[in-house]
Amino acid sequence: METFKDIGKPIVIASHPRSGTHLTIDLLRKQFKECQSSKKLGEPLNRLYCGLDPQNLLSDLQAFNILQQVKRPLVKTHCYPQFSYLSSEKISWVNWLKKEADIYYVLRDGRDVMCSLHLFMQSYDPSTRCSLSEFIRQKTGDTSRIKNWANHIKMWLDEPKVKILKFENVIKNTESVLENIQHDLELTPLHQQPILPTRIKSLWHGRWIILTQRKAESTAIIGYYRGQKVSKWQTAFTLEDRKFINSEVGDLLIQLGYEKSNNWM
Repeated sequence: METFKDIGKPIVIASHPRSGTHLTIDLLRKQFKECQSSKKLGEPLNRLYCGLDPQNLLSDLQAFNILQQVKRPLVKTHCYPQFSYLSSEKISWVNWLKKEADIYYVLRDGRDVMCSLHLFMQSYDPSTRCSLSEFIRQKTGDTSRIKNWANHIKMWLDEPKVKILKFENVIKNTESVLENIQHDLELTPLHQQPILPTRIKSLWHGRWIILTQRKAESTAIIGYYRGQKVSKWQTAFTLEDRKFINSEVGDLLIQLGYEKSNNWM
């Protein structure tokens, strides 16, 4: 661990994409001084936390520059637990995170996740420019997208030291969530108002923030494609879609408290 001797105890925020990762990161950045990093004007917002996903993986120098700024650095990942994607080249990172990190997994109703992910992916993946019905059935590996959401959550739920946060609670019961995090991390919140970070309103707003702010409140990545808005699952899914979702992940929706039975269809 000699490489990491000058870095404070990290806080990992993990999730399936479009589940509230950035909202949680930004809540901690806003309310805990120990997490408040800064960036240079013009630098991207992802320099306010350390992203450890295979896509656009930071160099060690970039990562250390971010991690050394604050007492409790924030690490973001959408990958599966155990950080196996780092094992081949960065085994020291894997060992450090497993030993030192406080890890939170943020989960969200998979039906909302699919609606948000569908819009988000259209901006860069032509194969997703299809109906929502087709999108949820598309295969990622050997499983549908909605089943992949469930598998991601199940793997993280099996991790013994991981603390679970619900996106919906972060939004609706922020004070209670903040109090729990305060006790977990033994940090004193600043109680800045409003408690949640100010949202980025548009792509242009986000670009302006990049150019003009060193400590932006929000690092959110906006989903945008041809003026579309994120669908509401309650009106977006057909009966056949609902039956398919229930067959793929119905038990998990009940387990997580998003439904009481399979009668939601």
